[in-house]
Amino acid sequence: MLYVRTLCLLACLLPCVSDFRRTVIMFESRASPKEPVFVRGGVFYGRRKGCYTAPSLDVNPCAIPIRHKNYTGSYIEQPYNDWSIGDNYLDWIGAEPTQSSWREILPEGSPTISTSNIKKSNKYHVLNTYGEGYWLLDVEMDCSKTVNGFFEVKAFLNHEFEYDIDQDKMCSGAYAMRKPFTSRSHVGMCGAKNVFYINYGACEVTWL
Repeated sequence: MLYVRTLCLLACLLPCVSDFRRTVIMFESRASPKEPVFVRGGVFYGRRKGCYTAPSLDVNPCAIPIRHKNYTGSYIEQPYNDWSIGDNYLDWIGAEPTQSSWREILPEGSPTISTSNIKKSNKYHVLNTYGEGYWLLDVEMDCSKTVNGFFEVKAFLNHEFEYDIDQDKMCSGAYAMRKPFTSRSHVGMCGAKNVFYINYGACEVTWL
């Protein structure tokens, strides 16, 4: 009987074990470089029960815990560093109750930094091998809260979501897999580098 109870206890505990992995989300934006790109996402509310009625993000099954990386150096990164404070989830709501502001400007989701592939640029980032206008979110993400390793995201800029997305069934890239469900958002993989294009369905998934 003790053995059975132990197995039951383990069965209850194992799904709750966190699995944080470095995950990168990049959005190519053709908007003004002065217009910051925010990221909203997680799990679509219609996929899991209790998301609409959850009283807070820490008990919302559609919010995915994240841990931000702090950037130092260029002044360009200061808004990101400020907005990332208290941003503990990839979620759909915008500014979290604990999330910090920058110069009294509230964030509208998880913040990103503007990057370049030009080494002499103060926006240069080694993960940007594409060009100008790529906005990057580099976090540790709890893969145990995703849908079998997959999550959904949309860019949020100019105070509104990008259009609904008809993403390619198979992304390009060495780590690409067929998306496991239909979605009106971009579908990414936890633990990988995901490159998306605002308002377009093309995507790339590669190893980090």
